[in-house]
Amino acid sequence: LKAKKGVICNAPLWNMAKILEDSVVNPLDFAVAAAVNDVRKQADQMEMTGSFMHLHLGIPADGLPDDLDCHHSVLNMDDDVTAEQNLVIVSIPTIFDPSLAPEGYHVIHAYTAASENFADWESKLPGGLDSGKATFKDYRRTKSYKNLKEEKAEALWSALERIIPDIRERAQREGSVVEVGTPLTHRRYNRRFRGTYGPAPAEGKDVWELPGPMTPIEGLLACGDTTFPGIGLPGVAASGTIAANTIVDASVQLKLMEELKRSGALQ
Repeated sequence: LKAKKGVICNAPLWNMAKILEDSVVNPLDFAVAAAVNDVRKQADQMEMTGSFMHLHLGIPADGLPDDLDCHHSVLNMDDDVTAEQNLVIVSIPTIFDPSLAPEGYHVIHAYTAASENFADWESKLPGGLDSGKATFKDYRRTKSYKNLKEEKAEALWSALERIIPDIRERAQREGSVVEVGTPLTHRRYNRRFRGTYGPAPAEGKDVWELPGPMTPIEGLLACGDTTFPGIGLPGVAASGTIAANTIVDASVQLKLMEELKRSGALQ
């Protein structure tokens, strides 16, 4: 890449380290190798959250109560909220917008809240390790993967039964849709190293201590959920703004925003 001021990378730090390592043309260029190694160290030192199990359903809505809520959290209060598979979040968006599904159906999404241990799934990958390359998908055909997928999805079904007792029967009816996602699904489609949700506070800390846009490589800036202010759409958008303002003056951004307003792209 040739850039006058710099390059902004929105890949998570773990992915950025792998991209840089694979991009080193001359391993004898010790200055470049040392800079890339610094990024790798930074990535390795960053804590990460667990992964997810997902259950996406399309089910018949007949007979369900009219006052069914959209959002639910199901957990065992005797256990830590962060315990593996303890907290299950459920969303039924068709409560608010029926047009999201065919008439007479509800769409449901249930997931374990970043509490899945990726080590349970890593053995399905070549060499039993996440190499950082997310293209491998042959595990989907193996019996061991299918069995683990079914076993881990049970927590989601059980949680949904607390809300819709006959959910399994509804899911088996003609016209219903059932899709189960695993940490390996999350890893593959979202390019998330070890299927993680994102960075986690370091041990003993309650808050994130995330780096800013500057990386150990001059001219390479970072944005995304592994940079300040962190996880979530607002945080990621803010990190992009911070990175942009690091390269160009704020007046340039204000001018661009005015142009976007005039074009109707920005309210």
